[in-house]
Amino acid sequence: MSKFKYFFQCCCHETVENEEEKAQKNKKIETYHHKNPSENQTFLQGLGPIDEGSIIAAPSPQMDGSFSDSPKLQIRITESSVIAAGTILNINPAGMENSKRNKGDYKTFIGSKLSENGEILNDFVIEESSKGMGKQHLVVKFNPAKQKYSISDLGDGSGTFVKIDSPLPLKDGFIISFGNSHMTIHYSAMVKTLTVKFLEGPKSNEVYNFNPGDDVILVGRMVDCRIRFDDNSMSRYQCTITYDESKGWMLTDGTGDKKSTNGTWLFVEEDYEIYDGLIFKAGKTLFEVHVIKT
Repeated sequence: MSKFKYFFQCCCHETVENEEEKAQKNKKIETYHHKNPSENQTFLQGLGPIDEGSIIAAPSPQMDGSFSDSPKLQIRITESSVIAAGTILNINPAGMENSKRNKGDYKTFIGSKLSENGEILNDFVIEESSKGMGKQHLVVKFNPAKQKYSISDLGDGSGTFVKIDSPLPLKDGFIISFGNSHMTIHYSAMVKTLTVKFLEGPKSNEVYNFNPGDDVILVGRMVDCRIRFDDNSMSRYQCTITYDESKGWMLTDGTGDKKSTNGTWLFVEEDYEIYDGLIFKAGKTLFEVHVIKT
């Protein structure tokens, strides 16, 4: 767990913005758009479009017949402290298009540093290391056998999280984040008892144990929540934990029908399969993925 030491010290959670903060952010983004009208071009560091004549692009699927029918990704930045919202990363099986790293190794690296010791570290750079973005923060990988993409954290920075938008089967070691809190899941399929331990936030070091016969476990700000918080960054019903005989312990954002305001997030320590509409965050930057099937 040592790799999470910095992660738990950093502010990697969603916060509820007041109207003044939203207005100021929108004004900054609008100003950026005026200065950078060609925002549909690929950006490397959020400072302007790449000079395509000065780079060697990663191979596109058309360059290799074996990838001509493979899916591609468009990863859109929806919120960031340093990159204009709407910036798009185009990724094909070989890697990110128009990348200076140019390895063609089925990988796309994102982090706060472009190069080190003369070697290109990242395909896309987000210069917000002071806000939790690691030097080499995360990787998006393509699996040729499965024809699928995955995402995983690289252990440097405040963590990479995917937004939970459907019931999630809980596994031992999962780290769930919401509001100002991070909790770890301890679960043995043999024993069936679920243990939740908070690692950060107002309930830091508190431990809760649940059995399969327990009623629905509500987490949030309401008085009927089994795990109750006095934290305005959380929803009234932040998430729900239930036990299913065939699936085991399940976690759902909100109450299922009604989602939480700021989301419930899973830390992706291991490869997590990317699907169309996936939302993830790294540091203070929020991303949305669109899978393009040919």
